[in-house]
Amino acid sequence: MRVKLKYTLPLSQMALAVVLLWWSQVWFKAVMRTADMPGPPPAFTLLIAINAPLALPRLLCIRHIFYPWDNVTLIAAVGLLWYWVALNTDSWRTHKAVFMFKRKSQRLVGDLALIALGAFWGFICVQDGLTARSFFDGSRFGLFHAWMRTPFLVAVAVCSLAWSLALIYFFGRDLIQCVYGNNPPNQ
Repeated sequence: MRVKLKYTLPLSQMALAVVLLWWSQVWFKAVMRTADMPGPPPAFTLLIAINAPLALPRLLCIRHIFYPWDNVTLIAAVGLLWYWVALNTDSWRTHKAVFMFKRKSQRLVGDLALIALGAFWGFICVQDGLTARSFFDGSRFGLFHAWMRTPFLVAVAVCSLAWSLALIYFFGRDLIQCVYGNNPPNQ
């Protein structure tokens, strides 16, 4: 029996989120012994980069959710995000269209919002590239420290760039189809 992508992808991403949240808690406890303001844990930054569309909604609601529930909410949101990605993947395979609203006005607003989100992550990726460049000039950190952070910086940049390009391409294509009056097939 073949296991469906729309069930395995969200569950595997939720498991990855749990592992990265645990890793960030371990890192934070270890670093707090020597630094009073260490910044965000690398594992948490990677988690947010992997699930980039959740960063802005999480930023808006993080102050209203208490500690144990913010992680539970984040893990549930990761599951919903990747369920939506699996539905879009299935829709793209069968209909060559994204999984989007039927009404034209809702499609236009949804496409524009997701294209703007993709442009935002493209901007973040460019800013991260400029920041990463300062690591290699030797003025802020030593060259050894920069090379130790390189795989992490590359992973975060690749995730941000992938989300940016995917959102702009797929929902930009759907926006063009919506403007020219091409309705997606029944999904």
